[in-house]
Amino acid sequence: MAKKNLDIKTKRRYALLATRWCRENMGINKRRKDLPKVSVRINFVKEETERFISGVFYAQQNKIIVYDKNCLTIEEVVSTVIHEYTHYLQSDVKYMELYKKYYYKNHPYEKEARKNEELFTHLCIRKIKDLV
Repeated sequence: MAKKNLDIKTKRRYALLATRWCRENMGINKRRKDLPKVSVRINFVKEETERFISGVFYAQQNKIIVYDKNCLTIEEVVSTVIHEYTHYLQSDVKYMELYKKYYYKNHPYEKEARKNEELFTHLCIRKIKDLV
């Protein structure tokens, strides 16, 4: 698939469809009452390191944010949603416990999220591209 810079409206549509795909194919978190809210935002860089962050899952708000300026293609948007949706499925309490031991790069939950990106991104895109 050709890599093409997308407008924010298209990114939002892909993010919402990818979230629906995740729910149907990866399941739901039974510890939470609701599915995560998803938004694609213009990236307001607060720190130098944030300019490399594609997205984030805020457990307390049950919200996935995809940063517009850091996700330029369909692949980047969908892969970010899958990564952050994986975090939605995980225990946020256990995440913090493991973070103290492994930090970010070697964190087992981050490894799982990256693996899910690899496994599911192109499959998800194939399923949702006709709906956009």
